[in-house]
Amino acid sequence: MGLQFKEATEAEIEEIYELAGENRKEATNHDSEDNRQKMIEAYEHSAKYNAYFLCLMDGETLLGWIQIDKAIEYLTGEEIGWINDLYVKMPYRGNGYSKLLIEEAIKEFRNLGYSDVRLNVYAHNEKAMALYEKMGFKDVSKFMKISI
Repeated sequence: MGLQFKEATEAEIEEIYELAGENRKEATNHDSEDNRQKMIEAYEHSAKYNAYFLCLMDGETLLGWIQIDKAIEYLTGEEIGWINDLYVKMPYRGNGYSKLLIEEAIKEFRNLGYSDVRLNVYAHNEKAMALYEKMGFKDVSKFMKISI
């Protein structure tokens, strides 16, 4: 039928929520019983501030999504575009869909008036970092920790 982008309906949001636990586990490299609950809480918190999912569809099939959000830039106080979540369902990986979702999100952010888009990625996720760098994202800070 062909690929298309659309804002998530209740049906897509339900499917996104079903995959929330696996999504959080992959993104954070942390396996816990409450991964699904914590991810849904994060989604719903963002939704209170008008964040939404932009879905990549093939007909009625949800291939993946990206969450369009906003944030405040720490140093300047400027509102910026923020990518909260990017996920492509396992059977559809390796087809360039993450890149398509990022490109579409950037168009969406431009249409919303943003000139700066940011995201957070965990250090273990080298494949995602390579994609983001290939698409022009650059490091702006490092978030570090020590276990004591």
